[in-house]
Amino acid sequence: MTMTDKQKEIRGKILNELYLRGPISRKDIAHNTGITPATTTAVTGELISEGVIEANSLTDNDSKSKNRAGRKKVTLSITNNHSYYIGIELSRHFLTLCLINNAGEVITTQHHEVEILNYSNAEAINYLLSVVNNCLANYQNINIEAVGIALPGHFDKENQCIASSAKWQKFDLSRLIKESPLPLFLENNVHCMSLYEHLISTTNKGENFVFFHAVQGIFSSSIYNESLYGVNNFSVGEIGHTIVYPHGEQCECGRFGCLQNYLGGFNIIKKAQHSYHQNQHSILKKLVADSTDITLSNIAEAYRLGDTAITQIIEDAINAVVITLNNLSMLIDTSKIYLHGPLFNEMITHQILTEYLSYKNLYHGLPEIDFDIIPYDVTNGARGAATLALFHALIWSH
Repeated sequence: MTMTDKQKEIRGKILNELYLRGPISRKDIAHNTGITPATTTAVTGELISEGVIEANSLTDNDSKSKNRAGRKKVTLSITNNHSYYIGIELSRHFLTLCLINNAGEVITTQHHEVEILNYSNAEAINYLLSVVNNCLANYQNINIEAVGIALPGHFDKENQCIASSAKWQKFDLSRLIKESPLPLFLENNVHCMSLYEHLISTTNKGENFVFFHAVQGIFSSSIYNESLYGVNNFSVGEIGHTIVYPHGEQCECGRFGCLQNYLGGFNIIKKAQHSYHQNQHSILKKLVADSTDITLSNIAEAYRLGDTAITQIIEDAINAVVITLNNLSMLIDTSKIYLHGPLFNEMITHQILTEYLSYKNLYHGLPEIDFDIIPYDVTNGARGAATLALFHALIWSH
């Protein structure tokens, strides 16, 4: 059936409500969206007949309904396995794939250790296309609708490239877009992870939040009024280049004291390598044979074992994060901040929260910020990219 843009918009609002707050009744959908009850009933009926959603009658064991006269309350929820979506994260040192169903359940994941920056543009695009086509060949019997790609930077639609460092800008994505066997959607990797927390995660029901991501680079993505905030302004979210130490180290951007210098994974590893060479008693020497082998996990272990130089590096990072989180809480209307990155997995989470909570609220009576740690995994970005595909191809298809 061919739908008008208005019909697609109404359908999108209803599906969005089901993803955010389902299971939910038709009455509540109509109330929350402003769509008339008659239209809500008609559209949800179509979605049920298509197998996208399903009706659930509350059982007699439900404490709210078992003593109630009349019809049982019916709620609607997203079905499983109506359609499927491929997500791929393109990163400096790896490429990951995640296949999910329309309920957000992970069907399979793949992890490829590959230095994609060493490839020519043609080789990189061939590799990406082969990963997608191999997934389609392996799952021919299911309805895969679209592909999402999480990028290590913003997607420049006009030039069809990654608007990030010069190294990434050499990748012309126009051929990938043209030759993709399925509808293709591209977005910043942290925005993709935010979409997952917004739509799929059961811990969020449409509330505003900030997703603070710190791996090699640092970026924050925000959901505000149920939408990604500032996606068309590439400077929004570049929190790694906010100044936390005005007289601190010089950043690659030319300024001094940027957060990136203290929390960015590359910079932490670089400082650890310097300590490895300058300090003959460095605990890192017992953990790795060569400074080039140092990882964030090694640094975490050296920190736990009491390496003095590494402790200073981590404490500087902790203080930088505390300053940043306090600033964020006063700039963005949210009571929720997600922290994501390997260092938060490893060792500094408790200390960051303790430091933060030791700061007094600027205004008494304001709700305290609720922090939640998103366990870092190399598949998180690909899972978010699959959610991006679902978001555009199923929910907001117009």
